[in-house]
Amino acid sequence: MSKTTIVAQPGTQQIEISREFAAPAALVLRAFTEPDLLIRWLGPRRLTMAIDQFEARNGGTYRYIHRDEAGNEYGFRGVFHGTPSLDGIVQTFEFEGWPGHVALESMTFE
Repeated sequence: MSKTTIVAQPGTQQIEISREFAAPAALVLRAFTEPDLLIRWLGPRRLTMAIDQFEARNGGTYRYIHRDEAGNEYGFRGVFHGTPSLDGIVQTFEFEGWPGHVALESMTFE
C-alpha cells in the first residue's frame, strides 16, 4: 500500500501530493506512461477506464474515459510538455465536464 501526503498552502493555487510506492522509479514511470498499466490503477476502483488516445511524448495528447455502472462517462484529456522520463512528467489535465479549467501537473520520480 502506498503512503500519500497532500499539502495545500493557503493563498496559493498549488497542491503538492506525495506518494510512496514499494517499487523502483522506472516501474512507477511505466505505470504512468503505458496505457495497459495506466488503466489498471488510475481512478476509483468502482469505475472502468478506457483510453481513447495516449501519446506519451512531447506534444502528445491523451484522453481517457471513466464509466460508472449506470453507463455515465467522465472524460479527461491533456497534452504532454516534454518527453516523460525518470526526470519527470509535465502535462496538462482537464475534466471534460468542466471545460476550460486546465491544470498543469508536474511529477517527479525519486
